[in-house]
Parts: sequence; structure tokens; C-alpha cells
Amino acid sequence: MRTFTRRRLFGVAAGTLASALLVACRGGGEASPTAAPAATTAPTPTNTPLAMPTAVMEVTPTPTTEAVRRGGILHFNLPGDPTNLDLHQATTSTDLWCIGPCFDTLLQFDPNDQTKILPDLAIRWDMAQDGMTYTFYLRQGVQFHDGSPFTSKDVLANFQRIISPPQGVNSPRGVFFNTVDHIETPDDYTVRFVLKQPDPALLYNVAIPWTGIYPAHLIESGADLRDTKNLIGTGPFKFKSYTPGVAFELEKNPNYFDKDLPYLDGIVGHPMTDWNAVAQAFLAGQLHLYRSLTTPPLDLFQGHADIQVVGVPTTLVWRLILNARNFEPFKDERVRRAITLALDREAMIAAMTEGRSVLSGWMHPYGAWALPEDRVRQARGFGKDKDADRQQAKQLLAEAGFPNGLEVGLLAFNLDVTTPSLIADQLAQVGIKVNPQILQLGEYVQRITNREYQMALGFNAPWVDEPKSTFASWITNNDQVSLTGLWSDELIQLYQQIDRELDIEKRKELTHELDFRTLDDPVFGMIYVYRPVIWHIFRPGILAGFTPQPNYNLTEKHATTWLRQ
Repeated sequence: MRTFTRRRLFGVAAGTLASALLVACRGGGEASPTAAPAATTAPTPTNTPLAMPTAVMEVTPTPTTEAVRRGGILHFNLPGDPTNLDLHQATTSTDLWCIGPCFDTLLQFDPNDQTKILPDLAIRWDMAQDGMTYTFYLRQGVQFHDGSPFTSKDVLANFQRIISPPQGVNSPRGVFFNTVDHIETPDDYTVRFVLKQPDPALLYNVAIPWTGIYPAHLIESGADLRDTKNLIGTGPFKFKSYTPGVAFELEKNPNYFDKDLPYLDGIVGHPMTDWNAVAQAFLAGQLHLYRSLTTPPLDLFQGHADIQVVGVPTTLVWRLILNARNFEPFKDERVRRAITLALDREAMIAAMTEGRSVLSGWMHPYGAWALPEDRVRQARGFGKDKDADRQQAKQLLAEAGFPNGLEVGLLAFNLDVTTPSLIADQLAQVGIKVNPQILQLGEYVQRITNREYQMALGFNAPWVDEPKSTFASWITNNDQVSLTGLWSDELIQLYQQIDRELDIEKRKELTHELDFRTLDDPVFGMIYVYRPVIWHIFRPGILAGFTPQPNYNLTEKHATTWLRQ
């Protein structure tokens, strides 16, 4: 694994940052096939399985003997209003930050160390020796917010909905359970996933917060889970109110299965699209946590020794999505190659992350799957001679029938308005005129869903640095799933080898090959742009039980977050 400095990982405006190390972990759950007793204490963290090393940060919280302060309302910014309140259909961080605390999952990621998986609604699990069956033993005595009891029936109904959604329901995570043949419920507190083939990523997928459990009766009745009245889970917080453009409010669940949690009385997310306004609200004490994927106005925080600013290279990657259905030139591989050659990724890293990110492949640069930097630089457009790259791009465009260039629309959303401008400037240097259109997040998501764009700037958004999480949603020849209408059957076969490979070293080798080839030749219409950093800004003297992580979609329940004042 590549070494790195603290300067490369973190940006400090004030305060001292926690030390971090990106590592791979091993382990697994062992259990006898008996009904699980109710848990009375917090479970012990269980490391993730050996076949699934992950590039998430291992952070050891500073030991403290101080007593937890109970009560208070956690306030943080949202980059806009939520676009879909059905957890199984939701696709944005905003959606998850609003509703995630209402739900529990079978397993969960440790909020202080995303390399570890903890029990949640399942208190333990075991895997058959052949890797074809996973058995989960459920926590007893759990109630949904409506008072109904939690049983294996609820798990079955939810995963059936995720894997085989009913008419009119979009399930973006269904593809991650493509190895599941069927699910068995031998009793009220046992669930068994029977697979078609071994799946080294199954536990990760079970633990992601988008697999939160609703009551079976809601699903069976066909209730619209986008309606706030149906935000019913077993989680530490319950829905309270929502005023679009103002606040999304949650309140403490007094009947949470862990009687010691949550510490907070509630959570409020504030939709705010003006980043200067967010900074001013934070400085005024109106927000406890300011998070962004664009560089905040750091100068405003200078001189404030009580404020900690952390910039963490994320698992997310900005990418260009080329819709060959709506723009004929994208069907020509020469045009796609010209675009990737024209992009100056290191210039964007310098401009957009203050140099805190690094050139990398699709897999996280500090993780167990990382493509070595020298191999990354061999890919088209990733070398150091941009003049030569751009001359080649112009030649490819001429060969494709565009000696005078071409014009294309670029769809983007208001989270980051600078990156689209940088892309437009860089592509203009090879004769591609880009017309950016910046939309509010909700409209952007709708346009993407309906395939109403020519080129779009969006995220490749794996929740963990794991090959299936990174590639499964777009390495496909399913025309209904593909965002671009482009694919390579050869690379799909390579991905399928990765999907079923249990030997860790062989899986790494295959992943490196797929990573490089999809950087070098965007046959799926997905062009890597750059890896942003996640900015976490907070006051350690006030916000406690919170650890900055490279993926802020994994640990959003805030059950153990508390306020010192």
C-alpha cells in the first residue's frame, strides 16, 4: 500500500486533526445456529471479511473519561432539499442524511472506524464453508416506531422489495444483491440468504444504510414510502416535521432497542445552497457541522482556534456521463477518447481540493485495491504531457469527422458550479464547445433518471472502496440500467470474474486490470474526472462522538453523537 503524508490527507485551518491510516481488515462473524437472545449491551465491533479489504479510514478516537451529556438538537447543513424519502429508492446524500437516522439495518458500519462492521438488527451471523449461505440471527424485543414488533418477516419483505421491486419502484441497489437466489426465514429471529454463487461483498451490501428495514405491513399494503407519514423504522430517531427549504426535523425515539441511546433529543438538517451563508451560519453557532464536497471559504475560519477543518479524500469520484442515446458523436470511440485526453485532472485537483486529493484510479488511492500511480499515469489523459494529449485529441476528433470541433450540452447540479466551468475550459482547448446547465439537485436527478441529457457531470459513488460497490452499477449491458447506452462485453466478463472471485490476490489483480482499462478507454461512456475531498468543519469543544470519515453516507444515524454544550 502506498504511503502518504498527513498534509496529503488533511487540510487544517485550525485545531489538531486526528491521525489516520487507510488499511485493510479481516475477520467474520461466527455463530451457532440457534435462536438469538436479546442483546443487553453494545456489541463488539467485528472486522470485515478477509476477501473484502477496504480503503476507508481507521481512526482511533481520543480516549476520554468524560461523561456523555444528554439532550440537545444537532444542526447541520443540507446541500438542498431531499429528492426521494423512500430509503430504498433514494440516491443522494441529502436523502440519506434526512431519513437514515430513522432506520436500522441488519449490520452497520462502525461510526468511528468504517473498516469495521458492527451488528445492528442482526446481533451475529455465520457463513457456510462453501460461501453459499449467510445466516443472520436477529435481535429480539425491537419495535418499529408504530409499535409493531420486528421479526424476520420484515427483513424478508424489505429485501424482496430491494431485489425484485414492484411496478413503479426504482431499486438502484438491487444489482448489488444479484447473487441472492432466495431468502429463508426458518423462525421469527433467523434469516438465511441462499446464494447462486459465492459473493465476497455481501456483508458490505447488507450493512449499507440504504437497506434500512420498514415494517412488512407497509410494504405489503403497497404504501408510498416517499410519504413522510411512512417514515417508520426501528432507528434511534423518528420523523418530526419537514418544511421544504427550511428544515427537516427528527426527534428521539424513546423506545429504541438500546435504552442508552440516542444521546441527542433530535436532529435538524437545513437545506442551504449558498456556501457563504452556510459558513456564516456555522460561525454564528447556528450549525454544529458544516459538510461539503466543494472547497469552503477557508479564510473565514482562520484565527478560530476552536474550529477544526478536515479535508478527507473521499471514495466518490466526479465523472462525465456520455449519453450516446441522445448524442450520436458519443457512439464513436474516437470522440470519447478525445474527451478523456483533453481533461487536465491534476489542474482540477489543485484548483478544487487545494491539492489535498491525488491522481488515482476508480479505487481509492490509499486502499487495498489501489491502482499503482505509475499504472494510472499510463492511461489516456492521465500522463504529464497535456500538450501532447491535446494534440492527439484534436487528431482523433478530425478522424471522427469533427475537424472544427463539436458542441455539446453539459448537465450539472448546484453542489459545485466551478468544476463544470473547468471542464468547459479544458475541452474548449481541443475544439469541444461545452454548454453547462446548472440545475437544482432534484431536477438534475430527474433529468438523469429520464436520460434527458447529452453529457452530465455526476458522481461514481461507492459507499465503500470495494470492487462491486465501485463498478456494479455501470459495468452492465442492460439497456434499462445503463446511463449511456454504451458497454463492452469483454469488460463485463472481466467484472463478472471479480464478482465471484474469492482469492484475494487474484481479485486484486483482476480489479487493477478493470480499473486501468476503464480509465484508459471509456467504452462504458464513463470518464473519470477527479476525486474530490469531503470537508468536515466542526467545533470539537461542542460536537462529540463524531469522527470525520472519507464516506459520509455510511454512518449517518448519529445514535452516539452528542453535544458538549
